[in-house]
Amino acid sequence: MLRLILLTAVCLLCSSHKIDKDHVKNRGLKDTNYLEDLETTEFWFAKGEEELSRALSKKENNGRAKNIIIFVGDGMSLPTVTAARVYKGQFLVNNTETQQGDLTEGNSADIYWETFPNVAHSKTYSINYMVPDSAATATAIFAGAKTEGYTLGFDSHIRYDDAASSEYSEPLETILDWAQAAGMKTGFISNTRATHATPAALYAKSANRFWECDSDMGSQQGIHKDIALQMIEDSPAKETDLIFSGGLAAFVNYDLVDPDERHKDFDYTSNFWNCHRNDERNLIDEWQAMNPTGKFLMNRTQMMEELTMTSDKLLGLFSWSYLPYEDEYEPDSEIPTLEELTRYAINYLDNKAGDAGFFLMVEGGLIDHAHHSSHATRALSETVGMERAVQAAHEMLGDEETLFIVTADHSHTMSIGGYTGRFSDITKEVHGDGYGADHASDHESFTILTYGNGHGFEKNSVSADGEIVRPATPEESREYRYYQASAVPLGSETHGGDDVGIWAAGPMSHLFHGVHQQSYIAHVMSYAACIGPHSNKDRCIEAATRR
Repeated sequence: MLRLILLTAVCLLCSSHKIDKDHVKNRGLKDTNYLEDLETTEFWFAKGEEELSRALSKKENNGRAKNIIIFVGDGMSLPTVTAARVYKGQFLVNNTETQQGDLTEGNSADIYWETFPNVAHSKTYSINYMVPDSAATATAIFAGAKTEGYTLGFDSHIRYDDAASSEYSEPLETILDWAQAAGMKTGFISNTRATHATPAALYAKSANRFWECDSDMGSQQGIHKDIALQMIEDSPAKETDLIFSGGLAAFVNYDLVDPDERHKDFDYTSNFWNCHRNDERNLIDEWQAMNPTGKFLMNRTQMMEELTMTSDKLLGLFSWSYLPYEDEYEPDSEIPTLEELTRYAINYLDNKAGDAGFFLMVEGGLIDHAHHSSHATRALSETVGMERAVQAAHEMLGDEETLFIVTADHSHTMSIGGYTGRFSDITKEVHGDGYGADHASDHESFTILTYGNGHGFEKNSVSADGEIVRPATPEESREYRYYQASAVPLGSETHGGDDVGIWAAGPMSHLFHGVHQQSYIAHVMSYAACIGPHSNKDRCIEAATRR
């Protein structure tokens, strides 16, 4: 009874805490001293009791995972998640981004997966890189073993860009193989390309992650198939029930698609991705011939047709290269968003799977590409876009029988700094609060979000192609294409070598509990679902006997 009374008091105290937004606005961002009357010692003790109560009531789910859904935020570093949390609180109204922000709600907001009960860190280095690439890290996540950078699906004997080295390298099975062998339905989604590093790590075997089409292989053709061809012809990709992504170019001849029909490529290196088939094959036609009861999709209208849900397999390639950034979508866009693709995939796979369950990988891949362009605001918008997909999936299925994992493959060099005031706009300049400085030593203003390297080193206000560059007015730095400042000039901002987060809920999610090797993630998925290398554990044998 005493505990019930205390918890009731806690809830009343926490819920009654509401920052006076007009007070903040009227007194300025630097003046937050009045908070001493709201966020008292009693307030923080009540918050502590609330969190302690949740921790003490936490229960382990030791059941077998019927389904597995893993979300990979490409390049979603811990500072990215923190900044996205603040960005969400400041600029989202009813889960929709708005230019009219509420700066008082930022720091106290949550990203949806931060409410998951189990949290850990992942060490992301690869066999030969302290700062890794997405191919090696995704191979670790999906296959349970680390490998050489920029390669896919082989053990550590593979050598980058040397197809012949595959002759003395062992191919690795992945979670996609394990799930299919166990009779589960399978699918993967990416808002990059189906042949890009993260999704390709589920199925491809390649000494070079960039061999997405035969025209990019040069003299190495003949030993390896290009990645697109592997996706159509080889297991486990050809058995995969649902593939939703971009990247049509790698599957068709360059001349087969009218330029007006090719969706703009949002790559940070070019406006058009010239990856095509020198062999003049149309792999989409070949896939359709191999799957006469399957359906190939190119837009939302086709996806939403009633008969699509009853198709035996689905292959959706919704753009020539990448899908649009979240901020690029128009209300009537025919390209589905990551959330829409996720919702559809879950309905489709769950209906087909029955008691067998399903495996689904969802990649928020454009977080990474925004960071490479030093577009921090856009990276935060992409993170919030992936959050919508995670929330939709979790609300649709719950976590009693489904293991949910949210993680990243690697980090980036973006940081949050400058002793800025608590209610400063996360996308704009530092506003010191007494102790903090508003300007750098050269008397220039500087943004809260900065990069260790990248495009933003130059101090001219507008780049040659018309994009905004530091220093910025307060209005400019809110723009999605604004280049946040960087310490080192580079044409493309790099990955970072720091650990990334793992957030998990559902069966066996408590096995994420500390600092893990990235390759450990695959082993937890195997153990939780009783598939692959850990399917012979006693708990799995007993569960199979009961079924």
